[in-house]
Amino acid sequence: MNVVTPNRGVTLRAVFIGIVCCLTISAGEPISVLVMQSSPMAADYSTGAALFLFFALTLIINPLAKILTGGHLSPRELATVYIMMVIGAAIPSWGLVMNLIPLMGGFIYYATVENDWALFIHPYLPSLLVVDDYEAIQKLFEGVAKGETIPWGIWLRPLFGWSLFMATLYFTTICVLVILRKQWVERERLSFPLATLPLEMSANDKGDIFPPFFRNHLTWIGLAIPATIGSINALHLYFNFVPSIDLNVYVPIMRNSVWINFRPLFEVIGLSYLLNLDVSMGIWFFAMLNMLAMGALRMMGWNIGPEQPYSSPSPPSIAHLALGALFFLVFSSIWSGRPHLRAVWRKAWHGDSDVDDSGELLSYRVAVVGLIIGFVLGITWLYLADMGLLTAIVFQLSALVIFVGLARIISQAGLAYCRAPVAPAVFTVNTLGSSVVGPSGLTALALNFPWSADIRTFVMASAATGLKLAEVTRLEHRRLFWAIAIAIFTTFIGSASTVIYLGYTYGGINLSSWQFGHMTTYTGNWIVRNINNPEPIHIWHLSFAGIGATLMGFLTFVKNRFVGFPIHPIGLAVGLPHPVQIIWPSVFMAWMFKALILKYGGARLYLRMRPFFLGMVLGSFGTAGIWLIIDLCTGMTGNRLISIG
Repeated sequence: MNVVTPNRGVTLRAVFIGIVCCLTISAGEPISVLVMQSSPMAADYSTGAALFLFFALTLIINPLAKILTGGHLSPRELATVYIMMVIGAAIPSWGLVMNLIPLMGGFIYYATVENDWALFIHPYLPSLLVVDDYEAIQKLFEGVAKGETIPWGIWLRPLFGWSLFMATLYFTTICVLVILRKQWVERERLSFPLATLPLEMSANDKGDIFPPFFRNHLTWIGLAIPATIGSINALHLYFNFVPSIDLNVYVPIMRNSVWINFRPLFEVIGLSYLLNLDVSMGIWFFAMLNMLAMGALRMMGWNIGPEQPYSSPSPPSIAHLALGALFFLVFSSIWSGRPHLRAVWRKAWHGDSDVDDSGELLSYRVAVVGLIIGFVLGITWLYLADMGLLTAIVFQLSALVIFVGLARIISQAGLAYCRAPVAPAVFTVNTLGSSVVGPSGLTALALNFPWSADIRTFVMASAATGLKLAEVTRLEHRRLFWAIAIAIFTTFIGSASTVIYLGYTYGGINLSSWQFGHMTTYTGNWIVRNINNPEPIHIWHLSFAGIGATLMGFLTFVKNRFVGFPIHPIGLAVGLPHPVQIIWPSVFMAWMFKALILKYGGARLYLRMRPFFLGMVLGSFGTAGIWLIIDLCTGMTGNRLISIG
């Protein structure tokens, strides 16, 4: 048997460059979103910031280094840098920090006589996780006086408390990923579409100055389309005489109860081109079906229960139906992977020599033990944060299941934009009832909204893409683990410092209205509403979750029983909630283009056209990144070339 020795792609210079890139993302994303109110480049699974920096690295910096010095980063070293960036990009924005910092002081700053937060929320705020100095909080939201220093010291204690929990959570999810990786990659052969573009950009086996991807004219044709449209719209902000190009085409249906926006999102079209036709059809079909269902419910004026945080625009009933489908997807995947999981267990506890874990990020023993210990430590931390034990268990377990489900969906469907249909905290309250959760539990759940509610990106999904890159490029996995840990630590510290600095320098209320305003009031009102009007166990919501799981099971059976069934059931789990409701017309366009290409040109034409569609992805994020730099130099604000909502 031939043994392939892994290349030392995880080198010191690669890790150093990865650190620099992570620091750039950790500072650039808050500045872009909070100050410039420009394109969010690290808010979703697309990780546009990582792709933009990788674009500059592979097209400009690495070729220049090759020409001027004769030295350059190898494809494996480039893979290391990208993995660090894509994992780091999941932390500064909606993944954690930009929502966490304002919330740590917002419950105190926005307390008024009218909302009674001082009565209902303040007594239950854990001192180890929030800032309780009102003067320091006021300056975070209103800014410090000229010449006044920023009170960094008061943030050390709560940030240390949060860092312990997040480190535990990230390690736990990576342990789960290690256990499931071989099942997903080698047995189920998930496609990992988000790994395709960085692999194409870095592939250069012949040692040419530029990778073959950048020497393909179709790449630049595809890139030119979003680059031209985006640049014209950006110039319109600078010069009024330059006409803007508005691609929004709204079509009202069902007595104007819902609207379909057929705006082409080029990055979505490009990534969706990589999907199997049944997967892309499943996404747009169920998204369209959900839109029709929403229209019907609105026309009838029928809904179940109050609005659920982070489940809109879908009604609570439909959101829980999608959640049930997501749960079934996770448990069915675990069930089908029983032989692999038994092998992992034998290796972890009995050292079975027939089971090879040398290619994993961690040994199976470390992964299994780490999962158990991490789960227990996470529950312990939540309990110490004044969350009841039962509440902590249900919350932690539901969050973990949702993370696994979304990571698998991203690995299979490669959706640039999606989120969980129901937040774990909301599911916990619906399952136990707000009276059982109690005021302290509700407050603790709300404090965990930044990482668990609006799950538009998270480390586990990014790490799954990273491990696929590592597997293809044959990176040394055990060294890669420490590179990932460094990326997480660097980005957390860098982004937290940046958000705090921006708050005190500009005044948080002068920055993004969501992070430093609406998010806190939205969350606080949810706590008070559940305290003043205790909700029982939502049988209707749980019933719809059961219906969703049953329907998902039926569709899975049909898909497995009838070869060629055109609709993949994965769309039921991901096609109902926001933001898929926004992007599904673009998924439909990609599905239609690919179907026509395969029908009339076959697999050869499909492969030939792939650089064109990948070029559109690169053009969208590359143009947004270039104009972000230009706007930073000129002081322009509000130039959002990428915006999903």
